[in-house]
Amino acid sequence: MSKRRLVDTNLIVRYLVQDHEKHAKAVGKLFDACDRGDVVIVVLPAVLAECVLVLESFYEHLRGDIASALGTLISSPGVEVNELGIHLDALNRYRRTKVHFVDCLIAATASAENTPVATFDQDFRKFADVRVETQ
Repeated sequence: MSKRRLVDTNLIVRYLVQDHEKHAKAVGKLFDACDRGDVVIVVLPAVLAECVLVLESFYEHLRGDIASALGTLISSPGVEVNELGIHLDALNRYRRTKVHFVDCLIAATASAENTPVATFDQDFRKFADVRVETQ
């Protein structure tokens, strides 16, 4: 029988950064249980966005490294993310541009849903597959 666990940003960051031995070991056990199918780890969109922010601003990791690590993590069996394809697209947009991750997530959603974005932010115009409307 599987158990679901909503994970907080600090668990994911500790797992990826490995900068706190005790915490990294504990979260490693959780991810091992996930790999065995004993636990399903649920990553909410807000948590993914906060992970990007913390890894970029506090840890000063490169955008490509952040996108790769988080993309691998959320694609893992036993990890549940609503609309996985949209989140992977957002991470790829984040990797390729200087656009903030939340805006990349909005752009990926707009593209997937063929829905225009109402914004004054010019960054959205960098994505050829995103329509921008301000009315």
